[in-house]
Amino acid sequence: MLVITLRQDLVSSNRHLTITLNDIYDFSKKQLWSIQGEITETTSLAFDFNIAGLDGKEYMDEYSKVFSVDLEGFDWVTYFGPEAGGNPISLIYYLYKRFILGISDHEVSELPDLNLGHLVECANNGKWSKPKNV
Repeated sequence: MLVITLRQDLVSSNRHLTITLNDIYDFSKKQLWSIQGEITETTSLAFDFNIAGLDGKEYMDEYSKVFSVDLEGFDWVTYFGPEAGGNPISLIYYLYKRFILGISDHEVSELPDLNLGHLVECANNGKWSKPKNV
């Protein structure tokens, strides 16, 4: 937490400080505890880190505070989906498409990809912008 707090002070006082993928990775590791596998600019919050629903909102709210990013125009439901409602028909349909038809999780969910590279870009700009793939 000390590293993140210190980094936040530096970002707030000096917008010219360059945020790197390692900074976002360190932040993500503190937020999510157990990150496994290779982390790259294309690592997806929803699909690789399995962040969904309100967890995505909380992650982005903390990201905004730590890196001084204005999230105006950011809709967490667009990138992380709504909080699970427990509709059994939707679950059965998802499982059918995912495991019987073999459709990838990304294609089944229809969520746009929000990746770490884009978070680095927004942190360095100080404001949210939609990813190019949306």
